[in-house]
Amino acid sequence: MLKTAAASPTPVTAEILEARDRERLERAKAIFARLEALREPFTAETVLAPLNDMNVELTNINAEAGIYTAMHPDTAVRDAAERISRETIDFGQSALQSRALYDALGQVRTDDPLDRRFIELERRDMKRAGVELSDADRAKARELRAKLTKLGQDHARNIRDDTRHITLESTVELEGLPADYVKAHRPGADGKIVITTNPPDMQPFMTYAKSERARKALWREGQDRAKGNVQVLQELTKTRHELARLLGYPTWAHYNLEERMVGTPEQLDRFLNEIEAIARPAAMAEFALLLEEKRLDDPSATTIGEWEQAYYTNRVKTKRFRFDAQEVRPYLEYRKVRQAILDLNAELFNMTFTPVVHEERWHPSVESFDVTIDGKPAGRISLDMHPREGKNKWFFNAPLRVAVPGRQEGHGVLNCNFPDPATVQGPALMEHAQVVTYFHEFGHLVHGLARANIKYTRLSRVSEGDFMEAPSQFLEEWISDHKVLTRFAKHIETGKPIPEDLVKRLRDARDFGRGLRILTASVALSRLSLAMHDGTRPGADPRELAKEIMAKYSPFERLEGTAYPASWEHMNGDNYSAAYYTYLWSNTIAKDLHTAFGGDLMDTSVSLRYRDRILAPGGTKPAAALVEDFLGRPGDLRAFTRWLTGSDA
Repeated sequence: MLKTAAASPTPVTAEILEARDRERLERAKAIFARLEALREPFTAETVLAPLNDMNVELTNINAEAGIYTAMHPDTAVRDAAERISRETIDFGQSALQSRALYDALGQVRTDDPLDRRFIELERRDMKRAGVELSDADRAKARELRAKLTKLGQDHARNIRDDTRHITLESTVELEGLPADYVKAHRPGADGKIVITTNPPDMQPFMTYAKSERARKALWREGQDRAKGNVQVLQELTKTRHELARLLGYPTWAHYNLEERMVGTPEQLDRFLNEIEAIARPAAMAEFALLLEEKRLDDPSATTIGEWEQAYYTNRVKTKRFRFDAQEVRPYLEYRKVRQAILDLNAELFNMTFTPVVHEERWHPSVESFDVTIDGKPAGRISLDMHPREGKNKWFFNAPLRVAVPGRQEGHGVLNCNFPDPATVQGPALMEHAQVVTYFHEFGHLVHGLARANIKYTRLSRVSEGDFMEAPSQFLEEWISDHKVLTRFAKHIETGKPIPEDLVKRLRDARDFGRGLRILTASVALSRLSLAMHDGTRPGADPRELAKEIMAKYSPFERLEGTAYPASWEHMNGDNYSAAYYTYLWSNTIAKDLHTAFGGDLMDTSVSLRYRDRILAPGGTKPAAALVEDFLGRPGDLRAFTRWLTGSDA
């Protein structure tokens, strides 16, 4: 088992972090020097094992630096993490460009399928880093990659450090909001009520507040965050295009999509066209219903603003499905939700979660658990779940330490921004949509835990990035199941379990607006990320591209003059750069995977098979093979199409 931590943790300092990670970097450089000096014969023992050792050192640095950059409250630690991350990435690029190592890998002969898979992916990574270029072009590629790393850090920091707020004109502008929300937003010492752009504030406000003035003002602040990123995004897209061309690709989109299931921008275009054709009729019918509802307030209305979408969607759901999202809030208290997620995953995947205090806990609100799978140690998880200054305001999972069998146990971390029981007045109640997000992110965490027994760190992640959201979207389905909800959803005042009728109305209402969500969010943003990287206008003003794309794919009125998409978190790294479609692609897979359960989500014989055939293999097989192993057939779009058209009801 992992060592349980002391009751009084000692957060890492900038000095400790830098010293520890520089030691790791020096070890990695020493291993690399030995690899470059190797002579024949090249074998798994002489090449693959030390290469994996080097990868472990580099992965440990980047994992730790990534977590502390996003979550550590000490600015000095965040700055040190950024510095060491840049140096590590730069060295990693140099190693990937080693012709001697590239050739040695090509000469290793092995019958082990994991060895062969490792060689295949490592050599592909090296080719994509420019190993086959001339000396001068390799140096240029490293220079461009270093620039991209710095720009990505600047982009993330600009978003992280820019929390906006509005001041309400009076308590009247809280009308429509839940009582617990109103109680948590009393006037301050100056008599003013402040609403921030942090998710626990903004999401309920945009859904329930009757004041159109206040909703519009808050939406504008949210859209206008991180103005400096307009220029950063221009530099990012221009530099990405330059690097892709240097590496022999027509555009960054071709480079970014090459190693994914979709393969090419052309195939992605066909996929998005296919989904749009299905989604658009449903989306426009839903928009008509929203406009009809708005005309009850304003008979002359001809359009709906983006800042009105959530509000009128909730009103339509209330009338058509007798479902008001506020009804569910008293059943969704944060602590009970957290425990329910642990209990559910324990049952589905035969896990245990034992509370511990992490030795280097970076904030008092962080909760940690040691994990077992099938009774065997499987690592640790930490949950950093509430907003604070200096912390990333998005929702994601990442490793603090990657699992290496026989050497180190993994440590996965969730970064979320949910209501904090320690700071709100009264119970920390959640929106059902927030609980869905919690389940989604925990799906990533379970994926990381399940793939802990893969000897090569390069194979511990699925190689096709557009598969990575499938395990997280897969887990979302459980939060709308009555059998699951009754386990923990008890009314905070009466203690009674959530009524079956309320869950039925929730299920009936939850999919209203799916056509609009798929068209205006999934398809539109997928098109925007592609347009920013398709080579037609490298370095273009992202605001203008967003204006053009949203005009084609969204019927909602947009606010003019904001910095959007400057605060689009997904654009700062390679993962989603030209590939925001990943969420949509993965959603089609998740819907397909659900068909194996035949309506019984608590069938543990299926969930354990899913754990072992989808999650545990990591990148040891292509993602399409994992899906076929689990379903007994190739994946397809039928389940997703039935869901999107409503024919699965």
